[in-house]
Amino acid sequence: MTQPIAIVGLGGVFPGAHDLEAFWQGVLAGRSQAADVPAERWALPPEAVFDGQKGVADHVYSRRACLVQGFQFDPRGLRIDADLLERLDPLFHLALTAARAAWEGGRTSSLDRQRVGVVMGNLVLPSETASRLATAILGRTFEEAAGLPPRDAEAIHPLNRFAAGLPGGIVAQALGLAGGAYTLDAACASSLYALKLAIEELRAGRMDAMLAGGVSRPDCLYTQMGFGQLRALSAAGASRPFDAAGDGLVVGEGAGMVLLKRLDDAIRDGDQVHAVIRGVGLSNDIDGSLLAPSNEGQLRAMRAAYAEAGWDPRDVDLIECHATGTPLGDAVEVGSLKELWGAEGWEPNRCVLGSVKSNVGHLLTAAGSAGLIKLVHALRDGVLPPTAGFVSDSVGLSESPFRVLTSPAPWEPVAGRPRRAALSAFGFGGINAHVLIEAYAPSTQPDAAPAKELPKVAIVGMATRFGGLETLKEFQTAVLGGDVAARHVLAKPTDRWWGVEQAAWFKAAGHDRKDFSAYLLSRLEIPAGAFRIPPRELEEMLPQQLLALLLAKEAMADAGLATTERRPRMGAFVGIGLDPNTTNFHVRWQAPDALREAVGPALNANRTVGALGGMVASRVARELRLGGPSFTISSEETSGLRALEAAVRALQRGELEAALVGAV
Repeated sequence: MTQPIAIVGLGGVFPGAHDLEAFWQGVLAGRSQAADVPAERWALPPEAVFDGQKGVADHVYSRRACLVQGFQFDPRGLRIDADLLERLDPLFHLALTAARAAWEGGRTSSLDRQRVGVVMGNLVLPSETASRLATAILGRTFEEAAGLPPRDAEAIHPLNRFAAGLPGGIVAQALGLAGGAYTLDAACASSLYALKLAIEELRAGRMDAMLAGGVSRPDCLYTQMGFGQLRALSAAGASRPFDAAGDGLVVGEGAGMVLLKRLDDAIRDGDQVHAVIRGVGLSNDIDGSLLAPSNEGQLRAMRAAYAEAGWDPRDVDLIECHATGTPLGDAVEVGSLKELWGAEGWEPNRCVLGSVKSNVGHLLTAAGSAGLIKLVHALRDGVLPPTAGFVSDSVGLSESPFRVLTSPAPWEPVAGRPRRAALSAFGFGGINAHVLIEAYAPSTQPDAAPAKELPKVAIVGMATRFGGLETLKEFQTAVLGGDVAARHVLAKPTDRWWGVEQAAWFKAAGHDRKDFSAYLLSRLEIPAGAFRIPPRELEEMLPQQLLALLLAKEAMADAGLATTERRPRMGAFVGIGLDPNTTNFHVRWQAPDALREAVGPALNANRTVGALGGMVASRVARELRLGGPSFTISSEETSGLRALEAAVRALQRGELEAALVGAV
């Protein structure tokens, strides 16, 4: 049994609830926060982009979402200039508010803040302000070229460009925490992946406390368009997990954070222990498609969590499911739970299933944190919560140990053990996470964590592509041979600058240098048949994903590893930043009709998946048949080193046998 971890602080901002008590009361009341999107939240009037038919380019077939409304950010007491904070995207405000509440909920006065870190899930897609920044640059350029009246320049702080990794750094700096900070994108499982990595920092003794959780506030027109093109949105505009009327998800937004300590430290410090984390299991699907879940991958994550906790699945009274309200996803998840529990040895209706997505929608990278905070409140109050909108079972619960509640019920603990609950989160790319928590009983004795000598980790394969240096050999010659300039082609990027360098507004701003040279990729060619991906899908994904795929396969070959074998104990860790080309669709939507096609192609299903930051690692895992945790990490310029750190530590813990590590 591994060392237990205590949750000692909670913070969150969710749809319809700017504090956690309001959030919990909404859950108990079975209240859904789905509503029509306010006009000011989309760059275009909702009626202008609505079309009831699915799949129409540049249109959505649902105007319903679960959004945070009426929220006012309070910058007081934070260690960053308030004027700067006010100019940052609301994404930062939500993360800061949740993190500060979690931090203030624990006993922190005696902590060395250099031994406190931050890990949080964050969707690598454009924020509203990053999208506005693109419109201010590209939109003005296209309109000027078309002879349209110049628009007023919008003063947007350039830090909003760094919407991927900077939120973690801002949280750490604002609270004075110097133990390291980064974000990760493991799709809808991101919050629980962040929880796992934070826990391991505590168990290893490197940190004394960790803030972990997730935030999700991308441009909500983008997510509505993208999920619409994937046909994943509920046309009815209601999230109804497990229900026969469920027809898809409703996008939500918000942030949830927890403060973690080792249980013995929390007891020593006199913290209120809200719950105890006993096990976390992670995996990646080897089978299935990028968008369809697999029982095999889900079960590996679940079984890993139970093995770590030393529990039997039947020890759990309540399971917070991923359950988004999509018929296929809900059915696969319940099927995995049935297989986990076995065909016999249980009582009907023994365990309650639920999904907070019925209340606040699908919070994407913050979904796991919403589910975790819901479970903590259920443990605290001894209440089994209902699932909103559930009427008629669609997943075969009648001959199973599971049931779904339509109203709250008392949670009577089983004699001899505390209340216990489980939490699942599954994401695009086949990313799986399962967490086991229990109520804290004061008589519980923390388990000792024996010190272990960490094994050394070897680099056994490499591949590179830097600017004009197209092979590892060329790179070695350039950096070790002395004459870098002779080997490294300096390219003028004007053919990739959309004509911005010729725009009068750009030159008027003082950007009139004659040479805009940079070290750029001269080409990116994919051999026919190199990957198990349709040609059109390859063509429509961003080069960020293609480049990572290509080099991952080359690194495997350099190590002498066949790419056709299944490797359930190998993962992929990739450092990335936000690719600004993800904002091009936003520019297209706002462009005059005559310019729309000149801006670029419409967002479709392939381009939606091809622009998701977290999919960079998922593509690698699926193509190379990797079943270990595979996700992206963002801390801007240090992203690749953070990915290396996470991979090395997973290897040293013995959770993986091998790892692909990179940055793109």
